[in-house]
Amino acid sequence: MLESREAGSILFHQIISFPAGVPFPPLPEQKGGADKQAARRRRVLVVDDERLIADTVTDILNEHGFNAVGVYSGMEAMEAARRFDPEIILSDVLMPRMSGIELAIRIREEFPETPVVLFSGQAATAELINEARAEGYEFELLPKPIHPRELIARLKEL
Repeated sequence: MLESREAGSILFHQIISFPAGVPFPPLPEQKGGADKQAARRRRVLVVDDERLIADTVTDILNEHGFNAVGVYSGMEAMEAARRFDPEIILSDVLMPRMSGIELAIRIREEFPETPVVLFSGQAATAELINEARAEGYEFELLPKPIHPRELIARLKEL
């Protein structure tokens, strides 16, 4: 886990567009109070083979109204999806042994109602997405870097 919120902002700047050393401002609270908001926290499974990235994204989502859990491989994600029953899966694309696209296809087969949002900063990702499309699979791809507010807004739309 992170030792400080500032350290998370510095790393997060590398994967998400947010200035280093500046704490992420809280989003406005929704009407209905804390109890009502806590009852509606959406479950998000964050998957990235880089532990610090998965943990940082998980921390930020948890701080902004989500119930997020991070895992570090596609195989862990499949097991966690069965136990955690996420409403959304946010996964990096390029990971060893099982790519985010392979994970997304397996999730779609086992949990057809669960949206999978992929994120990547690698140019090679476009080719993998095109291969999946050719096989009839369509996945949303968010580019790295992305501002945390954009990520949170997109996840809230799902």
